[in-house]
Formats: sequence, C-alpha cells, structure tokens
Amino acid sequence: MPTTQIKDPVHGYIELDQSLVDRIVDTRPFQRMRYVRQLSATHLVYPGANHTRFEHSLGVYHLGRTVFENLRTQTYFTRNTDEGVLDEIQRTLECACLLHDVGHPPFSHLAERFLDTDELYARLDDHGLVEAFEEAGLDDSPLGDASPHELLGCLTVLREYREALSRLGVDPYEVCGYVLGYSLVYERGGPWQFGLGAQLLHSPIDVDRLDYITRDNRMTGADVLSFDTDRMVDAYTAHPEEGLALSEKALSTIGNYLEGRIALYMWVTQHHKSVYANVLLRAMLDELDDLTDERPVTVDQVLDGEIDDNTLMERLRHAARDHPDSTLAALYDRFRARRFPKTCWKHRIAYADRVDVDLDAFGEWLTTNADRLERALADELDLPTHEVWIERSYVPEYEPGELRDIPIAYGGTTRSVGDWGLYGERAFDTPIPFVFVPQGEKKPATEFLVAKFHEEHQGGD
Repeated sequence: MPTTQIKDPVHGYIELDQSLVDRIVDTRPFQRMRYVRQLSATHLVYPGANHTRFEHSLGVYHLGRTVFENLRTQTYFTRNTDEGVLDEIQRTLECACLLHDVGHPPFSHLAERFLDTDELYARLDDHGLVEAFEEAGLDDSPLGDASPHELLGCLTVLREYREALSRLGVDPYEVCGYVLGYSLVYERGGPWQFGLGAQLLHSPIDVDRLDYITRDNRMTGADVLSFDTDRMVDAYTAHPEEGLALSEKALSTIGNYLEGRIALYMWVTQHHKSVYANVLLRAMLDELDDLTDERPVTVDQVLDGEIDDNTLMERLRHAARDHPDSTLAALYDRFRARRFPKTCWKHRIAYADRVDVDLDAFGEWLTTNADRLERALADELDLPTHEVWIERSYVPEYEPGELRDIPIAYGGTTRSVGDWGLYGERAFDTPIPFVFVPQGEKKPATEFLVAKFHEEHQGGD
C-alpha cells in the first residue's frame, strides 16, 4: 500500500498509508486544525509555542500505531486472536487517534464552553450515537461526561467522515467510542483487545497525553522534561483482566516522566504569565459575547464556517475597533501590546512568603470567592474591575495528581505507581491562585486580601 511520510519535529518521520492521507488528513475539517494552537495564548510567554492540534493529532497517531504494533509482537496479546481482528482494531485506533481532536474550537479549551452541549447531544442522537451506546449495553453517561470538544469531535466524525471510515473498513461509531474512552465492540462482548484500543487513546497512560507532554515541552523550549519516550513506548503491555499497563521495563523512566509532567504543568501551563495570557483571552471572548448578538463560537460555525484561531481573533479586532470605549477594546489593546499586569506572587515560594496564613485555606477562599473579591479589591485600590484578576490555571482539569494511577504490570497483575511506593510520601503539588494588579499595587493588594481573609475567618479557625 502506498505511504506518505511527514517530518515531525518531535517524532521524526511519521508514516501514513496513503488512504488515511486521502480520506482523513487531506480534508478540510482535519486541515482546520493547522490553525488551532495547542496551547491557546501561551505563545505570548513561550514564543515557540505555536504548535497546533494538527501536528499533535499526527503525533498521537504515530504513537498509537507504534504501541499497537509493539503489542502485536507480544504472544500473550495475540494468543487465539485472528490477525484480521487485530488489523481491524489497529485501523480503528489509527483513525481515532487522527480524529480525536477534530472537534476543538478556536483557542482550544478557552472557547469550548460556548458550545451548546444539549444541542450536541441532540445532534449525536439524530446521528445514532446514543442508540449505538445503548445497544452496546451502555447508558448515555459517556456522552454526559464528555467535554464539549469531544462531543463536537464525534459529531464531526459522523457527519463528515462516516463514508470515508466505512471505505477504510472502520466503524464510525467505534471511532466515536474510542474518542470517548469506550469500545462498543468490546462492550457487546467482542475480543478484549478492542477495549485496549480505546484505552490507548483514553486512559492515564494514553498516547494523547504522551504526545502533548513531549510536544509541549519541546515546542515551548521549557526543557523541564527528560525521559526516554522510546523506552516508554516499548514498555506498554496488556492483559485480558488487568487491561493496559506499563511493564517493569518502564520503571527506569516513569519517575522522570511523572516529575517532568508536573514540572511542565507548573512552569508552562501554570506559569503566571501563561495563566494571565489565557484568562485575558477568555475575558475578551466573554466581552465579545456581551457586545454581539451571536455567540463567539457555535457548533455550526465550527462545522460549516470552519472557524479557527485566526477567524476569532479577527472578529475580536473588529469588535474592539467598532466599540473603542468598551472593556473589550481595553482588553484587546492589552493583549496585542502584551501589557500584562504584575502578580502579587509568581510561584509557591513567594506565595508562602507573602501570605502568612494557611495557604490551602487562603487559596480556596480566593478562588471560591474570586468575583466578589475582585470587586472588593478594585474598590479598595480605586481601579476598574477589569484591572484586577484572581485566577488559577486556565486548564485545571490537567492537574497532575491524576497521574498517580499509572498502572505498572508485574507477575500477571497491575498496581499503580503510588501503590508501588515510587514516590514515598511526596504529594503532588496543586496549582496556586494568582492575583494580578497594576504596577505598584502588589503590596496593598496582598495586605488587603490577607486582612479580609482574617476578618472573614476570625473565630472560625
């Protein structure tokens, strides 16, 4: 079968069957991902962070295919299983890896909250996905638990790729199942290896995570991650009862993987300037929503209008120009000129030094009451409310604590890295909140917030 090679800065040459290129990669919905950055506005902090969902999807495909082909060399994995079945699973996995992010709206996670999940559910029901899950013995909880971009991705698969997938010998409903973390074939009683295909794309050790961790580290230039990706890939193994796991071969690199993942989260995603850049963009979208009759992002705008980062940024530019006295105009000017305010603290050391109270309680109080405290602090400092921000990471669902559950296989069973005692008693750091105020206002802002915390908690400690 003819193949195409694409040179990737992270994995080297990625080889795709020409049929995948013709029917999936070289199509308009897939090519749209070239214009949706992986890390939204983080390029304002790390200038090299211009990588997109397009190359990430190719990387996930490459890792998924490589891992599955390695599994096929393991006798235990292929025992009593027809080669045709394994071919079907592999092709399904390859297509799902390519298409898993095709539903991302502009600015990735920042804009997906504007997508109407009820509308997405109804459309998926019309396309038969709800019925397909029910026939597999599942209720609709996989759809209810899915993120908006995953639902839109499934809708894109069923609307735009149904025929193409069928011609590739792949069930489009099974691809949607993989995107959501399920194999409908397995749930209907099919071979256990189908379930492994879904786990490879959606689990604590999925190849989606493995690619974006490696890619974000490389493309930002943060260089906080140092682990042997090839050894990790070679360590994947599987068991009918235990599921997907890493063999003890991974023990030499899993510590670096986890520590590096935490470092990447804390110094890229949770970098104080990254947090501000992205929440500033989020605030601009909220202001655009208030100023115009149409939502900043809708299902049809993505499906039919093919909107991307450039489309939405241009819309923001026009709205700021047409409403020069608006908050949006002020925020847009700040974004374009990169005039970011100061943070009261930049990292956990400064946070602990400047906030002489229970840090966990203080942080919870700040984030739980952010809107109210922003108004109170703005009044105290005699500032417009849009000059005061209380924020934490813009993608809190990626907190690293979930990685404790990575399974290590040994002796026919699996145990998580935490159970193996690989980390002793060390806890995974949680994100700290940041307080952004104009130049010269850090000290009075900190003093006011600490005093207010004591005032509201006196007698309650």
